[in-house]
Amino acid sequence: GIFIATILLLLFLIPLIFPGTIAEQVKSFANKSLTGKLDFSKSRLSFFTHFPSLTVSLDDLSLTGSAPFANDTLLKADQVAFGINLKRLIFDNEIKIDEIYVSDAFINVMVDEKGGANYNVYVSESEKPKDTTSNTAIKLDRIDLENCHIKYNDRSAKILVDAHGFNYLGKGNLSEAVFDLDTDAEIDSVDFMLDGVPYLEKKRLRADLITRINTNALSFILRKNELRINRLPLEFSGIFTILKDGYVIDINAVSENNSLKDLFSVLPPQYATWMEDTKIEGRSDLAVKFKGRYNAAKNQQPDLGVKLNIRDGLVEYKKAPVPLSGLKLDLNVNMPSLDVEQLAVDMKALDFKVGDKDYFHAFLQSRGFSEMALKADIKGTLDLKTLDAALGIQDVDLRGKLVADLTANGQYSTTKKTFPKTKGGINLQNGWLKTTHYPNPITDIKFVANVLNDKGTYDDLRVAV
Repeated sequence: GIFIATILLLLFLIPLIFPGTIAEQVKSFANKSLTGKLDFSKSRLSFFTHFPSLTVSLDDLSLTGSAPFANDTLLKADQVAFGINLKRLIFDNEIKIDEIYVSDAFINVMVDEKGGANYNVYVSESEKPKDTTSNTAIKLDRIDLENCHIKYNDRSAKILVDAHGFNYLGKGNLSEAVFDLDTDAEIDSVDFMLDGVPYLEKKRLRADLITRINTNALSFILRKNELRINRLPLEFSGIFTILKDGYVIDINAVSENNSLKDLFSVLPPQYATWMEDTKIEGRSDLAVKFKGRYNAAKNQQPDLGVKLNIRDGLVEYKKAPVPLSGLKLDLNVNMPSLDVEQLAVDMKALDFKVGDKDYFHAFLQSRGFSEMALKADIKGTLDLKTLDAALGIQDVDLRGKLVADLTANGQYSTTKKTFPKTKGGINLQNGWLKTTHYPNPITDIKFVANVLNDKGTYDDLRVAV
């Protein structure tokens, strides 16, 4: 009983004995260690804010960024708390910060077109003024973020990440030169855009990671890294190294033998209701590779590769008369240096059936964009009304009988006036189109086109409509 009473007494007395010392030391350390402007409304010292840690809590904290964003907010938080090592405080009179807690914060990371970032606010040891009076140091073992909004806007790489409801717990001996960081993270909603194109919108994300960090080389080795985007699980491996003028990355993300419905869960949020009303079956494999060096000044970008395989797929919207079945996709896309002009698409197969008679088959290989080497084979017979019902296509109502039989092989170039050697045609009868943007339907559509090009030039292209 006496022991417990003594402990409780210390919990109340220590914050009363040390408050001025700790507050002054933390403020002095911040002024010497940060280039950004730090403000907060009040500070408190307590065991009970993040029990059992003794923490200095700074309320209504704001921190501006480094040049060229010195006037912009880097961090704004309802509360930031620093965990103090109690043993060092009592016996060595040293303020050792080994934990950081951030609650209800906006973390705004910005990078300009030249690669200048606003997060370089920490002054390195060699740049700090000598101080023989300060006994404060940061040797972190724990980072805890609760209900944060994180925005990363990199205009040099044209990347935008916007994450709401970000909860993060990182543990490890962060004071070591090389250490393993155990991470548990959850994001209620995350958006990801690359070059203005949204790849993720309002997706829920869950991560369980172990990352080996080498602070000497600023490299991060992904060891055990399990991620879940909505329902789709992903396993990450690879390495990420930060350089003075950019970064080097070699990351692989794999999701193997998962259900097609899990894959579809990463579709934009407007498809959520559609998925609830749709029977989706099949298996899928997804692999993403991101490798190379990024340097804005030298216009260097990593290579991006994506492989997607779908097999035994079935889609049936609201008990349609017949489903889309036998869905098969074998797709490989590569974009060296994130350059669309080097885009390579290899779609070995896109196959599906609608009912017993209708079918579609496509094969496509392409290299380049403005000037494109193209090889394609497309065949199919489809009742568009039946296809529309099977897929539950939103905002568009289709009808008509479509028959396609088309092959192409060669080079497309406006400057060289070349066109792939092409043979085949497209036949649409009794077409009908209605959209939510234009409620009056377009009816009785008839389109018959035969294409022939034997020599692969503009002059030899013949289209009969």
